[in-house]
Amino acid sequence: MLREIRSALATELRSLELRGSRGIEAAEAAASVTLAVLAALALHSDEPWWAGISAFMVTRASPRVAVPRAVMRVAGSFAGATVALVVLRLFVYQSLPLCVSLFALSCIGAFGFVSSRNGYAWVVGTVTACLIILMSLDQPQGAFTIAVNRVAEVTIGTMASLVVCALSPAPAEAGAAPAASLLEPPPLAFWRRRYGAELLRWLPANRPFVLHACRGGLTVMLMPALADWLAPVSPVTMGLTVVMVMSIPTTAIVEPGSPLIIQRAAHRLIGCLLGALAGLACLAFVGSDFLLWLALMPPGIWLCSQIQTGTTGVSYIGTQAMFAYLMSMVQGQGPPYSISPGLERLVGVMGGLSVLFVVTLILSLIPMPSPATAGD
Repeated sequence: MLREIRSALATELRSLELRGSRGIEAAEAAASVTLAVLAALALHSDEPWWAGISAFMVTRASPRVAVPRAVMRVAGSFAGATVALVVLRLFVYQSLPLCVSLFALSCIGAFGFVSSRNGYAWVVGTVTACLIILMSLDQPQGAFTIAVNRVAEVTIGTMASLVVCALSPAPAEAGAAPAASLLEPPPLAFWRRRYGAELLRWLPANRPFVLHACRGGLTVMLMPALADWLAPVSPVTMGLTVVMVMSIPTTAIVEPGSPLIIQRAAHRLIGCLLGALAGLACLAFVGSDFLLWLALMPPGIWLCSQIQTGTTGVSYIGTQAMFAYLMSMVQGQGPPYSISPGLERLVGVMGGLSVLFVVTLILSLIPMPSPATAGD
């Protein structure tokens, strides 16, 4: 796998584009992230890097794709923040109900991701809810402020991306991407007389998916319980690692023995490592020079976007490299003084993957019946 990843990254670096839809999208991503960070700094945001990440994730060369994605990100963030505040209001000082709530949120997000046309909004909502809950463990009295700041930073980044997209030249329209296959959502009308029969019909047909959702939910659920044991590693990055690694296409869930979860975990680890190292290299030259710090930000984002939109199967490495690079470069209200946030993110990713690996090993002991054939 490592040899394939190295070969794919080398291919991506040889095929960088300055023009075309890929080049335009990379330029838009660099401009959007820089504008979002500057706007967040001007508004004295607590975490300006989150605005930059939102801008990067929304950026698409075509407004027809960018606008719906922007709406889903803002709506998902608002919904996730609202749910997180309700959960914290009810269970912030009750460990067991809080952990069960994290499990339920992760499973619901997994259900929505694979069964809804608005799967991106479900993922964003789940990430936002888990982020706010985990960040508020040590300071529950500041949960509302944390939630408002996260939604505000997402809105800043999204608006910056849309402004840049509107001012950029329109790329040549490509054919519509094939629609992803969606799984049948679980029956929810528990008050109906036929609910039991519908649930018994749905469960056997979707057993691999249920196990997949429980695997991620159990791992996120363990984060508060492991917070003291894992100190000083924050459970936030670990929990988000699990949610994002488990957000994989439905084909990887229904196909037994699929290696995509392992591959996605490896891509996340390698991307964070490359991004953190690139940020460390830049910090060696920045010092306290604001203009130099600002000038070094767009090239890294541009390169990460090129990898993300590539065709060699390592797009997720580009996304994660951007996360670590931006977290290393943007730590406060100006040039950073250390690489520690990037390294802490890398350690958190490794911790999250380790816990997920242990849970996966335990759940792998559960026997999985072979799918029924048409003649059964």
